Amino acid sequence: MLNDKILKISLAIIFGLVIVGFLTIKFVINDTASPMYTSSPHEIKATNISTDPLELSLDTIFINIHSSKYKILKVDLAFKMKSSSDKKRLAGNIENVRNTILQYLAFMDANKLDTEKGKERLKEDLIDLMGQNFSARVETVYFKNIILSP
Repeated sequence: MLNDKILKISLAIIFGLVIVGFLTIKFVINDTASPMYTSSPHEIKATNISTDPLELSLDTIFINIHSSKYKILKVDLAFKMKSSSDKKRLAGNIENVRNTILQYLAFMDANKLDTEKGKERLKEDLIDLMGQNFSARVETVYFKNIILSP
């Protein structure tokens, strides 16, 4: 009699577990079939264009350099101008600005460009170059990307 009671209780528990298992599987399958969000996701694209109204970005510069360690320099840079009139002056002459920078980089000794001090020196030289050649007051130069390749 006790064995019959234990058998009936065991069968009831097993039957209950089977029903709970089926309901859980049905819930999981139905839950993953429909999206969790109500609107389509938005794509966000990264850009290196600044939102600063006084910043002027140049196209990528890719040039052979004079160095015993490196042969090629690739750099993306931007100028932070002191005023909007300085930015307009430089933006209006952007082809000449780029050409001036290319000429400067082509003839400079680039052996120290791999150090922080060398990069700071290049920034100072570019600020002076823009002031002398275009009468533009540059606050600072940003290197957004700089690669030296052997």
